[in-house]
Amino acid sequence: MAVQFHVAHSALVSGAGVLAAGPYYCAENSLRHALGRCMQGDEPIAVDQLVGITSELALAGRIDPIANLANDRVWIFHGGADAVVGRPVVDALQAYYELLVDARGVQRTDLAAAGHTFPSATGNLLDCGKTETPFVGSCDFDGARQLLEHLYGPFGTEDAGVRPGALVQFAQSPYAQATDAAGLDPHGWLYIPAACSGNGAAGRCRLHVAFHGCKQGASYVKDAFVQQSGYVAAADAGRIVVLFPQVEPSFQPLNPNGCWDWWGYTGAEYATQAGPQVAAVKAMVDDLMGSGDPVRAGP
Repeated sequence: MAVQFHVAHSALVSGAGVLAAGPYYCAENSLRHALGRCMQGDEPIAVDQLVGITSELALAGRIDPIANLANDRVWIFHGGADAVVGRPVVDALQAYYELLVDARGVQRTDLAAAGHTFPSATGNLLDCGKTETPFVGSCDFDGARQLLEHLYGPFGTEDAGVRPGALVQFAQSPYAQATDAAGLDPHGWLYIPAACSGNGAAGRCRLHVAFHGCKQGASYVKDAFVQQSGYVAAADAGRIVVLFPQVEPSFQPLNPNGCWDWWGYTGAEYATQAGPQVAAVKAMVDDLMGSGDPVRAGP
């Protein structure tokens, strides 16, 4: 979903951090492709063809011009023990971005011991090699901070003196109703560092959207991904407001694992600006950027 949102709104978004995923429009509105080539890598992913489709969508005005991607920064992660998303899939993601983004802006990290997990430096979580809920592992590697620093630049070394911020729950229902976005959880979270709160301080902070993985949303793990991933501490250090939008499992439309729509369960436009979930998250971002005070997005 991070790739889709980045490519669809590249005039707004300046980069993406992507963990264990394939290139933009990999599934091509096909569940068969989603389960096969875009996860197991059991058949080649035609990266050149996907770049061509991206260009066509941009020329048709359904996503932003691809020229916006040229100077962006992309951080890619894959675990060597990941049995859910195969290495060829992530190789295709890297190849896709390197055709559209200056290769110097693309950084990839492969951690041999990691399973299908979000790597954390915290030591009391799941073993790094396990692929189990909440899919955050003790890998002696701060994935959230590495990701954010690659996108936004080094944070410095003053973490110890940083006051903690506030985790705010907000209603997603108005966004779901306004965009006809099926699958959104009733609530999402917003983390606001203390340095970004009050008296217009938010104007001096960046905004990052953190999409959870399948079976990693609040319906499955409550706030475990939000609290354990490392985003909160990294956000404090980097003065970054973090939006954690949420989706929930459903059977109509068919999304039993609570995944963001990266294959088309909400309709054929899922990967474009007209995609319901893309449009809903864009509306959340617009409210935050337009308000000058991210607390406005609270309940």
